[in-house]
Amino acid sequence: MAPDPSQVSWINPRLQTGELRQVVTGIPGKTGVVYTLDRATGEFLWATPTVTQNVISGIDGATGAVTENAEVTFTAVGQQVFACPTWNGGKDWEAGAYSPLTNTMFMPLRNTCARMMATRNFPEDAPPAERNESRSELYGIAYRHQLAPGTDNAGTVRAISAETGATVWLHEQRAATMSLVATGGGLLFGGDVNGRFRAFDQVTGEILWEINLGSAVTGFPITYAVDGRQFVAVSTGSGGTSSHFTGLTPELRPSAGNNLFVFALP
Repeated sequence: MAPDPSQVSWINPRLQTGELRQVVTGIPGKTGVVYTLDRATGEFLWATPTVTQNVISGIDGATGAVTENAEVTFTAVGQQVFACPTWNGGKDWEAGAYSPLTNTMFMPLRNTCARMMATRNFPEDAPPAERNESRSELYGIAYRHQLAPGTDNAGTVRAISAETGATVWLHEQRAATMSLVATGGGLLFGGDVNGRFRAFDQVTGEILWEINLGSAVTGFPITYAVDGRQFVAVSTGSGGTSSHFTGLTPELRPSAGNNLFVFALP
């Protein structure tokens, strides 16, 4: 463990640089904040933000206790806030990946924010005309999603050192990125809501191969072997959070076709 103070926002003051630790690390929440804990004791070691977020205002390095930003906490119906990210993240259910080859984690992240207003939920029998498509009954809010200020790109793939917390490389693109899988051959496979499926170089982030599958790559890519030949499989179609993210980039118009694609090495 050697978290880089120039790259990591919150570090446990008791952590000695160069310690060997078995850890649990990753991005467990929609805010996109990386957390690293001691696997055996649960001790907080370090944390750092990735995408734009204003939900967490601080973390106590000694305890790991989080301070929430009171400016984005609803206290009354009708109150309005500007929150980053939206409830779909940042980081949501889409899988990240880890490579022991480089001790690096790879995360699909999105640059999203929303103007939100606390509302009262509609009754179940409310007629359709009274429902607003920009209103969530589940969360009791009205909302207007947008990209984070200062960027036109919804999607990113961020490679983060599990040792130092530093960003090794960052891929940014217009379409929102989806789940990833890392391979023992040094590749990283992942897709986006515009139907593109790619192979990245784990070390540099260079795109080595790309194909247009036509609809959002919403499935979790996997790799496997049969009789010594390696395959990569992934499914596409409208599902999960893809429709939300395509709404941020209306000029991108993928289909909604559900398909399973399988690729093989020569």
